[in-house]
Amino acid sequence: MRKLLFLLATFFFLGVTGFYLSQDFGMKPKISLGDQSYMDEISITQKKDGAVKWALSAKRAEFLNNSDVKLNDLKILFPEKGLTLTSEGGMYNIEDKNLEISGHINASTKDYEIVAAKLYWDAAKNELVSDDKVKIVGKKFAVEGDRLIATKDRAKLNSNVKAVFGGK
Repeated sequence: MRKLLFLLATFFFLGVTGFYLSQDFGMKPKISLGDQSYMDEISITQKKDGAVKWALSAKRAEFLNNSDVKLNDLKILFPEKGLTLTSEGGMYNIEDKNLEISGHINASTKDYEIVAAKLYWDAAKNELVSDDKVKIVGKKFAVEGDRLIATKDRAKLNSNVKAVFGGK
């Protein structure tokens, strides 16, 4: 009789424990970032259909709150375009995925180089915007101006545009 009671108690205990462990109870671990939270030497890569769309690296990422991350010594590679962008830093918003790049910004390909002090990536519109001076220098041309709007296949300077084209 004791063995039967012990066996029933054991099954009951294991059943209750198994049931408890299988339940979520709405408890998900919460990570509180901010107030001196940081990561050193970070790397983020975005792929689509197996191909790398872009790869970001930074010396340091400081979490200012649960949505804003300050990036230091930023480098972004766009392999499909052969473009490499470097800057002193930036601010990334985790919620809306927008990126504000600041400091001495240099973006270069084999054909041209872009120099700016501040750029803003609007993830929802898929465009790069700047209200500050931007300079684009190619092998036989140089263009500078204010108010850049760049999309996937087009870049437009809207104010104070100056261009110099060189011949052969």
